[in-house]
Formats: sequence, structure tokens, C-alpha cells
Amino acid sequence: MAPIIGISPYYYHLEDTFWMATKEAYAYRIWDNGGIPLLLTHPNANGSVSEIGDLIGGLLMIGGPDLPVEYYGGTPYDLKGEDPMHPNRVAFDRKIFEICRDQKKPILSICAGFQHINVIYGGTLYEDIPSQLPNAIDHGGYKGPTVHHPVEVDPHCTLHDIIGEEVLTVNSAHHQGVKKQGEGLKVTAWSSDGLVEAVEPSNGEATFLAVQWHPEKMENDPTQMKLFRWLIEETNSD
Repeated sequence: MAPIIGISPYYYHLEDTFWMATKEAYAYRIWDNGGIPLLLTHPNANGSVSEIGDLIGGLLMIGGPDLPVEYYGGTPYDLKGEDPMHPNRVAFDRKIFEICRDQKKPILSICAGFQHINVIYGGTLYEDIPSQLPNAIDHGGYKGPTVHHPVEVDPHCTLHDIIGEEVLTVNSAHHQGVKKQGEGLKVTAWSSDGLVEAVEPSNGEATFLAVQWHPEKMENDPTQMKLFRWLIEETNSD
């Protein structure tokens, strides 16, 4: 049987109810590369996140809204009418990540998920890259136009072992990013302005990969699809 990959859901309020959902692209990239995507839900009093962790073989942490500034000691800023990530999702994503990491199940984390891992490890974020990062290149914008730019990849890391390239073109649509690197993380890719674009464990264990860009939207790029194949193959190797 193909491995089950859990997808952490969006969580938001709409039409007088809360929704747990995701973009189809995340699910399709799992299907395309040999896995079975399973949209996870936040447990109520009758369930636990640990039970979810026992069920799945790997985890895909997806993008989403800005993390709350109080979560990482950030500075309040103009959200321009957007709500930050709901505390229920913050708590769920953190718990399911820690469970899968401790069980050494593979994890691929994207965009807001990448930023969340940095915060879990004690790091901080730029609330707004254009106004806070000197000489920042164009990284697009959250819910704004997507741009493309190169990133440099450390030749001595799991990410390089997977993709086999030291320069990688990525898509970019975000206004936040890693400011202070979390302890226990190794930076494995960065853009020309010095912004961190990927991290993995600094202890050499390939338990998770976290990237700032959106490989799920680059389905026609064989190099990007290697990230999803890694997630499936590492699950199969257990």
C-alpha cells in the first residue's frame, strides 16, 4: 500500500463556521509522487493529535497566514485587514510536527510551515521583508503576484542530496521570512539578499526539510518534484 501522508489544514472562519481545508495542489503532488494524501483535522475531546501521528507515515506542513507576533516575540504591524494564523492551527501544527519529528517520520514543510518550524526552534521572523530587510530583492507578496528568483543551496546538506543542484530557481510570494535562525537548525539555502530560504536539522538527521517557496505549484519542474518524492520514499524506507 502507498504511504499515507498527512496534510496539516488551513483553519479559518467563514459563513458562521470554522473550516479545515487545503489547496488541491498539495494533495495532487502527493498523489503524483506515489503517496496517499490525507487531510488532517484538529481533534476534539474524543481524539488526540498523538493518534493522528500514529496513523500517518509522513507529514506535509502547508502555507497559510502570518504567525501571530506574540507567538515569537515580534512587533505588531498593519495586517491590512488579514487575520493572523488562528491559535488552534498554531497549536495543532506544532504538536503534529513534534510528534512526527520525534517518531522520525519524514516532514516536508512549506512557506508558513517553514517559518513555523523556525519559531518552534526559538527563531524569529521579519514581519515585513520589504520594510525590514536592507537591500531585499522582490519576494512577491502574500496573496500577491508570484515572482521567481534563484537561491543558493549548501552543497553539504540533505536538500542538496535530494535535488543535486547548487543554484535553484524558486517561486516566491511572501512578505515574511526568517530573521533569527532557530537553534538546532541548519540553513541550507538562501537568496541573494541573504534571506533564509530552507532549513533542516543541524544534527544531520534527515527528519524534516523546510522551504520558503511553494514547490507544489511547480509541478512541471522535475527538480522541485524531487522534494515530494523524498517525502514518499523516506516514508517507504521506514
